[in-house]
Amino acid sequence: MSRNSKLKRAKRRRQAAKDENRERLQPDAEPAPAQEKHLATTISLDSAKLGPPGILHQLHLAASDSPDSEQDKQRFLDPEERDFRLLVHLSKVPNSSSGDFKIFLEPSEGASLIYAPPEAVDLALETPSGKVSMHLNSARECSALELWCRATNYNNVFGLYSKVVAPLIDNLSYQMNTPIHVREVAIWDPKHNIVTASYVAPFIGVTLRGDQQVYIELLRPYYALYREGMTNPSVFYQFLCYSKILEGIFRKTHQKIINWAKQNGLDAPRFTARVEEDPGIQGDARKWIGKGIKQTFDNYLEKKFRNAIAHFSNNDEDPIIVSDYMASATISGNLLLARQCARTAIGCVERMIHDADAAFALRQKG
Repeated sequence: MSRNSKLKRAKRRRQAAKDENRERLQPDAEPAPAQEKHLATTISLDSAKLGPPGILHQLHLAASDSPDSEQDKQRFLDPEERDFRLLVHLSKVPNSSSGDFKIFLEPSEGASLIYAPPEAVDLALETPSGKVSMHLNSARECSALELWCRATNYNNVFGLYSKVVAPLIDNLSYQMNTPIHVREVAIWDPKHNIVTASYVAPFIGVTLRGDQQVYIELLRPYYALYREGMTNPSVFYQFLCYSKILEGIFRKTHQKIINWAKQNGLDAPRFTARVEEDPGIQGDARKWIGKGIKQTFDNYLEKKFRNAIAHFSNNDEDPIIVSDYMASATISGNLLLARQCARTAIGCVERMIHDADAAFALRQKG
């Protein structure tokens, strides 16, 4: 064995002896705390179980070694105050409602058009509800906002999002004169290992049919509004598009068809369409199933929601805060009803025009 090898071996032995003596002199160490097990955030679900497409929903994921629906329910309904982690992922583009969706608990998975200064290390803002941390991705884009808080349930945490985090995003967008999109709001309950997240159910692909009706020029504004409502990420703007369809049909187009029919000696067409059964229509909106679409629009959709959305405020009421999660959830809960009413109304007018044209042609032959 060479002299250098012997010296290296002796050095390693002396270092090992020092390490052993050091460990003996140390007091008994505290056992390492158990690591929290995060939920796996990749999950495959049947699209049919995600709710009506294009509408805001909530997903609850409970981790368990032995799934028990009753036990999981009790964990979810725990009334005691505990820690929650609120994570708001940002995006450069509006929330997409097509294709698959993923839920992330990793802050760097988001993105935005806001970049951190080169010297910035810890970006955070102290608020009365706690410290809101701003996370960065590998490109140093602001990717997510995070708030640890104490609450008794996830609804209270969504309330804190509306009260604390959303106003910061709103103000930052204004100050930087740059759009900032929220991709998802995720809430983690470490005590029960439950994740609650908001998501927009994706649309699925469809196959062209051979029975598409001929395009009707008179209905051009309504086709455009319907597509605008289907593609816009704002639940408020979607609702407004569907409301404008109903408003225009009931107050202008239907009357125009009636006048044309009378001028040509035809019976005036009646608007008899009703709200059809749909399991996706829930809550107060279900009360209107089976009711006339015009009655539903006049007495519920317009009276309770449309006017408040279209104007800064309704009478002396406070204005709607469009970044408020609960306000968005309320509109989302009635969005499917508004969409169905708008689509049914367009279809009803299409049939009116088709029947009137057929009756007029028959009269001309006679």
